Amino acid sequence: MTSAWYDRWCECGPLASFISPRIILAAGFSLHDSVKDVWADGSWKWPTAWRDLFPVLIQLDNLQLNPNSRDRFLWKDGDKSYDHSSACVWQSIRARETEVDLVNVVWFSQCIPRHAFLMWLIMRRKLLTQDKILQWDLTRRKNMNMMCCLLCFENNDSHEHLFFECKFSAQIWCSVRDKVNMGTVDPKWIDVTNWLLARGASKSVFNYSSRLIVAASAYFIWQERNTRLFKNQTRPPDIIISLILQTVRYKLMGAKYKRMDKVRRFLELWDIHDDSMLVDAG
Repeated sequence: MTSAWYDRWCECGPLASFISPRIILAAGFSLHDSVKDVWADGSWKWPTAWRDLFPVLIQLDNLQLNPNSRDRFLWKDGDKSYDHSSACVWQSIRARETEVDLVNVVWFSQCIPRHAFLMWLIMRRKLLTQDKILQWDLTRRKNMNMMCCLLCFENNDSHEHLFFECKFSAQIWCSVRDKVNMGTVDPKWIDVTNWLLARGASKSVFNYSSRLIVAASAYFIWQERNTRLFKNQTRPPDIIISLILQTVRYKLMGAKYKRMDKVRRFLELWDIHDDSMLVDAG
């Protein structure tokens, strides 16, 4: 039941916000009264003197109550009211910021979650690469002066170097980019991300696969770097390339595509020949 005093059932807000419990009880009402308990025969039961004490109550004279309708919980957000739900409340109280362009590139539909998470870290430059460690205290700096990229042994690893300016990672990128029509994109992270951002809103199969291939390439290159650093185990570029293409191919096999000639050609490029994956465009 809707509380006459404590629920926001009218534009005046909760009546208890300006009528004290002492005044309510002195007028013979109960603090547990519902709205129907203070309404009878088309008028309010409270004393006429309340209209002078609390002029805002005059606004309720024209309020139409339907005793046969059921009460509903509403959530008020600004000047609008909505049926109460946890989703509605969350949208109302959550902090909002401008949506970043990276969302469609990283957290797109059908992404591989662990790849997407690493992509997000790379985009925000949060990976613990050597260039970051070298900015720490002098003790760590002395211990790392002799360290270099464990993929090419020519430079300290950094976000730009690993993705994909390092000779090792550049070889990998140049071997997989043609599979997603990115053959003209240089092995530089800024060029790769700019290419993806320019097509972030596209839902074409080519752009979907390009996001997969970039994320998979970054994931396996970072994995190889850590494997060499912490386990002293190495794999040649052709093994990494094979893992990237195999992972993306398996992901592509689990999706549905519109029955179009260009889609068929794309799937043939990936050696995928399953017509059950194609649905009629509509």
